[in-house]
Amino acid sequence: MNVVELLGYPATRPHLVVVIGKGGVGKTTISILFSLELCKHGKTLLLSLDPARHMSKYLNIGERNYAEVSENLHVKQVSVDKEIAELTSKYADLLRDLMPSLAVLNIDNVVDTIKYSPGVEEEVFLKVMLEALRGNYDFVVVDTPPTGITLRTLMLPRLYLAWLEKLIEVRERIVSLRYVIARALGRKVEMHDKVLSKLYELRRDFEFLNSFLSSNEKTSYILVATPEPLPMHELRESYRFLSEKISVKPKVLVLNRILPVQVASVLGLLELQEQYVSEIGSFGVSYLLVEHMNKPTETLEDIVALRERIKVFRK
Repeated sequence: MNVVELLGYPATRPHLVVVIGKGGVGKTTISILFSLELCKHGKTLLLSLDPARHMSKYLNIGERNYAEVSENLHVKQVSVDKEIAELTSKYADLLRDLMPSLAVLNIDNVVDTIKYSPGVEEEVFLKVMLEALRGNYDFVVVDTPPTGITLRTLMLPRLYLAWLEKLIEVRERIVSLRYVIARALGRKVEMHDKVLSKLYELRRDFEFLNSFLSSNEKTSYILVATPEPLPMHELRESYRFLSEKISVKPKVLVLNRILPVQVASVLGLLELQEQYVSEIGSFGVSYLLVEHMNKPTETLEDIVALRERIKVFRK
């Protein structure tokens, strides 16, 4: 399986590979397989946003959040709680700087409000992806969290940019009025505005992220399912979301754990399985059919052995 050819050998680097699918369909397995192939062509980071931290089991890295598996393959497991604590602490410090009056209030209440606000977990994932893309890597492969969180994360940069444009417009007016008033009163004019500088920085960050997430050239989306109703439903919904909301087309679809014909027939699943195999081929993109190993994948050797069970169909 030549993954680099399958992804169209991206000319722009770093290149982001986002693996999406329902929990339990083998996202981590597929992420590792793609990373093992990509690291032959450049320095690769395998970034796990999976809260279950399955990556440690396969790659034998224990509880470490960062490890070098080989010279060209690095792994990072995100500690969500730790990242949220760092993010909320940063925002608390920013609020103290911008609004000193908060010092007389209970800043812990402010931190808790930020910590439990909708979108914080998704923002943490964006922050980690941003750091990875600005690191010294040719490829960044993302093993994503559950589908709902993943799709919200992908949409967040566009939402934030819409808000930031309005906030910047309002803040620029405030700074401009301050300048006019100060000049009229003959006072010294302070041109630097911390709030506006932070808003500009946030806009640059989210523009950078959006330029990747909404680009077929910079990002390859891999959708993974098993031949079962719920995983296939999530694959369809993810495909539709990416096409309609993000305006990108998934690069590869993966149908994992295909049962042998005889086994599927005995279990009464052959007709349904054949229906899903046919459907995967109807999307008009390259796809992989991965034969079931007849046992759970428990080690890196098991994952490597899957290479012999993959059928590649290029579009």
